[in-house]
Amino acid sequence: MQVNRIESGAVLERATVLVVDDEPHTLAAVAHLLRRRYRVLGAPLAERALELLAVEPVSVVLCDQRLPDMPGDRLVAEIRKRYPETVRLMMTAYWDHAALAYAVNHGRIFGYLRKPWNDEELEQAVESAVAFGALALENRRITEALQSSNERLSRVNAELRHFTHAVAHDLKEPLRTILAYSQFLEEDMGDQVSGDSSHYLSGIGRCAGHLRRLIDDLLQVSELEHLPLALGPVPLDEVLRQVAGLLEANITERGGQLVVAEGLPVVQGDFGRLVLLFQNLIANGLKFNRSDVPTVTISLETADAGRATVRVADNGIGIAPEYQEKIFNLFQRLHNKSEYPGTGAGLAIVRKIVDSHRGTVRVESAPGAGAAFVVDLPAPSVDAN
Repeated sequence: MQVNRIESGAVLERATVLVVDDEPHTLAAVAHLLRRRYRVLGAPLAERALELLAVEPVSVVLCDQRLPDMPGDRLVAEIRKRYPETVRLMMTAYWDHAALAYAVNHGRIFGYLRKPWNDEELEQAVESAVAFGALALENRRITEALQSSNERLSRVNAELRHFTHAVAHDLKEPLRTILAYSQFLEEDMGDQVSGDSSHYLSGIGRCAGHLRRLIDDLLQVSELEHLPLALGPVPLDEVLRQVAGLLEANITERGGQLVVAEGLPVVQGDFGRLVLLFQNLIANGLKFNRSDVPTVTISLETADAGRATVRVADNGIGIAPEYQEKIFNLFQRLHNKSEYPGTGAGLAIVRKIVDSHRGTVRVESAPGAGAAFVVDLPAPSVDAN
């Protein structure tokens, strides 16, 4: 079937405008008006317009409502279905509200003009439609590129987590062997080990022990990132009871105390991860503490239908303002290992757990004035998935 083409002298790089109208003088007049800026094609029938759209890269369709073979509002709806990136404009001398509503709702038209048209208004409408279409195409290109990059990044991160997990597991066994052999040497040689030899053996054991703790923390971080949450209503009273049992020896050794307020709320979360969260916060409050009686106090700050905010405060050494965000970075240490042992992973684990629960955590502190970690978590009525 032959398709009418109105050549306006435009080069292929120009945007293409398709005019659909059964009146030859309308096709000619619009082509003449737009010839300097656009490549203009014409079709007198809806069927021919659809045929042309199948083979031509059309930016904008300017469609009359009254066509011999199909109403314009139905045509723009069909164009939207088949070629959603082509911007659609309507133009007619006989408009009715039902057709306009159909064109808007089903054809998602960019705009419409009345016949006889004003040349300036028509040019502005086409210019805006072309610009809108170009922007939509660029947005789609950027979105697809971003999606592709995100997919590649997700694959790389998954491979990296798997590699980290595998390497950490593989390193644990030789580390256990190094620790065992250094202990065997000390036991077998007894008093014969002295001076530099004793110092070397002690250094081997100390470094191997630190590396083992580092690997354990790395495995824990890896598991937090790839294991799914088991979400459900979690009573924080029960979480803190379990944490108190896990830290009982540590609290006794430090001569400290854990004070837990009664009536802590129920939150939406993963019980095991919330135990780990509060275990890390309380252990830090006991460790970074020079008080005669290191004390960590757990209290409810606020609670409503959607959120619960819990405060974990200690009487420890405190944190300077410039470090209060850095402390949540993985393996971030503010003190020498000989002064305060550990790997610096605890607060990074806290942040990851809170983030996975769609919560927040912040610290309020000053040097020498203790630290208070404020943890905000969703209540069971909130969908945390």
